[in-house]
Amino acid sequence: MSSGTTQQLRASGGPSEQLLLLLNDHRVMTTDQLARATATPARTVLYRLEQLRTAGMVDYDRPGRHTGSAPHHWWLRPAGARLITGTAAADGRRPSAMFSAHAATITEVWLALRDHGPPAGLTMTGWATDRAGWQEWDGPTSAWGGTTTKRLTPDAVYEATLPDGRTTAAFVEIDLASMTQNQLRAKLDRYRAYTRDQAWQGRFPHCPPLLLFTTTAHRAVTFTRNAAKHLREEHNPSRYRRRPVTDGDLIAEHGRLIVAATGLVRDPARAVTAHAWNLTDPEAAETTLTAVLDERATVTAAAQPAYHREHAAELARQRSHTLHTLARHPQQLEPDLGPAAVDLLAYLFDRDHDPRNPFTPDLDTSSVLAALADWWRQQPDDPTTAKTLRTALTRAHHTAWSHQVHQLAHLTATGGDRPAWYTAATRLARPRLLTPTEHHRLDHAHTREQAQVDVWRDWQPPDRHYGTRLTYAQWRDEHVDRRWRALSWWQRHHTHRDTLTAAFDDERLTACARCALTLPTNDTDNCPGCHHHQRLPHTQRHSITPLADLITALLAKAADDPRPPASTEISTAPGRD
Repeated sequence: MSSGTTQQLRASGGPSEQLLLLLNDHRVMTTDQLARATATPARTVLYRLEQLRTAGMVDYDRPGRHTGSAPHHWWLRPAGARLITGTAAADGRRPSAMFSAHAATITEVWLALRDHGPPAGLTMTGWATDRAGWQEWDGPTSAWGGTTTKRLTPDAVYEATLPDGRTTAAFVEIDLASMTQNQLRAKLDRYRAYTRDQAWQGRFPHCPPLLLFTTTAHRAVTFTRNAAKHLREEHNPSRYRRRPVTDGDLIAEHGRLIVAATGLVRDPARAVTAHAWNLTDPEAAETTLTAVLDERATVTAAAQPAYHREHAAELARQRSHTLHTLARHPQQLEPDLGPAAVDLLAYLFDRDHDPRNPFTPDLDTSSVLAALADWWRQQPDDPTTAKTLRTALTRAHHTAWSHQVHQLAHLTATGGDRPAWYTAATRLARPRLLTPTEHHRLDHAHTREQAQVDVWRDWQPPDRHYGTRLTYAQWRDEHVDRRWRALSWWQRHHTHRDTLTAAFDDERLTACARCALTLPTNDTDNCPGCHHHQRLPHTQRHSITPLADLITALLAKAADDPRPPASTEISTAPGRD
C-alpha cells in the first residue's frame, strides 16, 4: 500500500480505519455486519474491504460455500493489526469454518444488543470479546489454603444501563450445538468458581448473569435444568417470590449466579426483545432479557445498604479489637500521645464504669476512639495524626479531670473533711483521673470521726497483761498516772499533767502523712481512712496540707483549660480492609 493510502487510513475517523478497528475488536465479521455496524451500504463496504485486502490488511473466507451461497467472513491480517494497534495481534492464518461461524455469531449478538437493546430498555455501554473480556483472579486452591490464578473466558462481556440510570452487566456464551451438555456443565463450573470466589467484586455492579445463546429451545431448557441441579436451586423457592429480610440474605442474593438461556442464537434480535429466556427456576415462565438484568439491578440497589451496614459492622469489630488490644497496655501509646492521653484511655477502657456515679464524666469520645483505632491499625507512624489525637485526647482528659475536681469540691463543701477525699485530691493533683474503683461510693466515705473510731476499734495495748479490754485513753491515763506518781513533789509542782499526756501521745502515736488521721505506733497497717502507708511523727501532724487547700489548688488548675486551636478536628476515615 502506498504511503499516501497508509496516511489516509491512519487519519482518525476514516471509514477504512473504522473497518479495521471493528475487525480488530470482533475478530471475524461478515460484509453485512460491517455495513450495519458502520451504517454504510454493503457495496461501499465491500469496495473498501477489497482495497484493504489488496493492501494486505484484511482477508476473507466463505465458510459453507460448497453447500450454497455464503457471505464473506472478513478478518484482520498482521499488517492491519499493526497499523491499528502498533502490534501484530492477528496471526494472519485463515480461521476455521467453526471459528468464523462462532465469531460472526458473537458479532451478530453485539449488533442485536446495540441496535435493539435501547428500545427494550437496555443501552449498551460496554462490549468486550476474546481476551478483552477474559476474567482473571487469584482464588483458593482448596479448603486447606493456597491460591492460584484462575481464568474465566466468556465469549463476551456485556454492560448496559437501564432507563433509570442503573447499571448492569452479563456474560455472554454462544453455543452453536457444537458443545455437549458435559462441556456446557464444565463451563458452568468455571462460572460457579468465579461466583464462589466473588471475583466480580470491584469490577461489576453485581455478579453478572450467564446468558447462553443456543440453537434450540430444547437445548436451552436442558441447560438451565442441568444448571439448576448444580446450583442446587431445585430446593429453593422462586427468586421472584423471595423477599430477603436480612443483610446476609441481601448480600447472598446480590452475589448469586443467575443462569438464563435462549434458543434464538440464529435470531439474536428477537432474543433481545421477546419473552424467550429460560431460567433455572422451573416454576418461572420465559422472560425477557431486560427483566433478567433489571432484576439484578434491583437486587444491587437493595444490597447496597446491607453492604454499608456490613462494612460498618466489620469496621466496628476491627476498631473494637484494636482498642481491646491497646487497653491491655495503654502505656505503649505514651511516647506518641503523652501521659494525659494514656491516663484518659486507661480510664475509658475500664469496664467498671457506672454512668450513674456523679464522678463519671459525660464524654463523647466515640469519634476520637475510632480515629485512634484507625491510626494505630493503619498508620501508627503518621506524626500528623498522632499530634491531632494527642491534642484531642489531652483536651478530653482535662474535661474529665475538671469534672471530677468540681465533683470532689462539691463533696468537700457539703460533707466536711473526710480522709478518703485526701486520697482522691492527691491523685487528682498528679494530675490523673480517678478510676471507677477509686471514686466508687466516694460520696459515702467515712467522716474523720468515723475513721478515727475504726482506728481504735480493734486496737490493743502493747502490754497485754490486762484482764479487761482497755481503750487507748484508759491505757494512756494509767501510764500517765504511773509517771505522775513517780515524780517528786517539786517536779509535780512544776509539771502539768497535760504535759505528760501530750508527751505520751507523741511517743505512742503517729499521724497519717496524707490525711493526718491519728494512728498508734504499734499499728503498722495502712491508714484505714485514706489507705496511705506513710506516717509522720505525731508532733508534725499540723504540717499536713488541709483538704480545703488541696481543693483550692485543684480548682485553680481546673480553670486553666488547655484548649487547642479551633481548627483541630478528629475525623474518622473509612477503614481499609
